[in-house]
Amino acid sequence: MSEPNFENSEGGWDEFTNGPFWGESQWRGYLHAADREASRFLSYYNSLKDKPNHLDEIAGLMGWDANDMSMTDEFSNPEIEDEEHPLEDSENSPYTLHKHPVIIVTKALYRYLHQSWDHFLNHSQCEVPALLAWNYAQSLHQAELNVLLSVQALDLGDFGLTICHLKNSLQALNQSLEQLNQLKHPNQEYLEAFRHEIHIRFFDLRELWIRVMHDCRTECQRRPGGDND
Repeated sequence: MSEPNFENSEGGWDEFTNGPFWGESQWRGYLHAADREASRFLSYYNSLKDKPNHLDEIAGLMGWDANDMSMTDEFSNPEIEDEEHPLEDSENSPYTLHKHPVIIVTKALYRYLHQSWDHFLNHSQCEVPALLAWNYAQSLHQAELNVLLSVQALDLGDFGLTICHLKNSLQALNQSLEQLNQLKHPNQEYLEAFRHEIHIRFFDLRELWIRVMHDCRTECQRRPGGDND
């Protein structure tokens, strides 16, 4: 794994700001393009989730290499096709966290988790205790939020803070699992099928975050005075 380049941690933002500034419509197109990347990942994921090593296979289909699934190397930045807003996807487009593979994967899988929970509440014909519904939704939110903060910490070159936020995400994910196990439904087969699909996503998120934490700990140990607490 190559040594991270912290001098360029903002991915060429300085060079971008020396040129013409984007307007609201250009940024809107940029965000739409980033959102389509999450949708593209989810489409691959839904087709391949039952295959061994599917995360790595999907990464290849997304145009990422093995190191892009960690947060300690500068990741590749394949262009996102956008005929309506070509400037947003040119080589001169700025680096933002929206492009980071860990953000894309987390955003895509949590999109499914939120939508599946909404569907369960509206169509399962089962009353869910209000506190359980609230706690489950909150745990989903806290895990996703801490992943975003972990990538931001990485962009600042602070691997220790990155690990702390990912630990928070893992803790929130464990809370989600615990609350999921408290669900009751008169149709046990339906409930088990629902839990099974959720578990697949949770365990893939856990695997991804643990990979990232491992790489961050390795980088911490390389630094003078580094620790592995």
